[in-house]
Amino acid sequence: MEEISQTLEIDGVGSIKIKRRRGQKSTTLRISRRGEIVLGTNYSTPLYMLKKFAVENRKWLEQVRTNAGFHDGIEIFDGQQLSGDIKFKIVPSKDLGSDQVSFSYRRGSSEIFIKVSSIEPISESIKLSEHERQMLDKQVIRALRFRAKEVLPARLKEISLKMGVNYSSVTIRDTSSRWGSCSSNNDINLSLWLTMLPGELITYVIVHELAHVSFKHHGKEFWDEVARWLPNHKELRARLKKHSAQVWW
Repeated sequence: MEEISQTLEIDGVGSIKIKRRRGQKSTTLRISRRGEIVLGTNYSTPLYMLKKFAVENRKWLEQVRTNAGFHDGIEIFDGQQLSGDIKFKIVPSKDLGSDQVSFSYRRGSSEIFIKVSSIEPISESIKLSEHERQMLDKQVIRALRFRAKEVLPARLKEISLKMGVNYSSVTIRDTSSRWGSCSSNNDINLSLWLTMLPGELITYVIVHELAHVSFKHHGKEFWDEVARWLPNHKELRARLKKHSAQVWW
């Protein structure tokens, strides 16, 4: 999808990145893992409306940024669950000096290791700076990608067989703007961050994308197909909107 980006400074909000996409019907607002405010819209929405939209959502943006730890860093606890079967583990390392920290993930493991200096007493938690958080984020993505590739394609195949839908391929991506998509060639893309969501919401996203194999729009026929398999799809859709495709851990 063709995209045009620009940056805009708004009093009381700060710097926001505007991404215009052809055919996008609604205006969306999110915060990227880097802490950037990203506003998605179409080619025709005027700037004054985008400024108004950002200002009206200022309190929500401040809350999300604070909860994400962009101002004061983030605190991680030993044994803290990342997802259903992946957790953080704080371990001492004699190779690290005071105030040093490193992060690692072994493919297939259920733990993401946070290594700290063995010189200092080991605490039950560690406060990470934003730079350290970004380093840990790389290992989080590795862990979630491995888990997503184990779980999501199998779940997609299972649901597609029930629906009697044939798709071309499936790809797992680190997408922060959407949970999934279906191309004109019926290639299904799923976000690795889906693994952070409850199972029924994962099912909703997959049914939604498989319905697009037959209906490349969000008209009545499309929603009738979704409702055929998920009668409570409106409730699930409302719950999904309370989450961001950038799930903070």
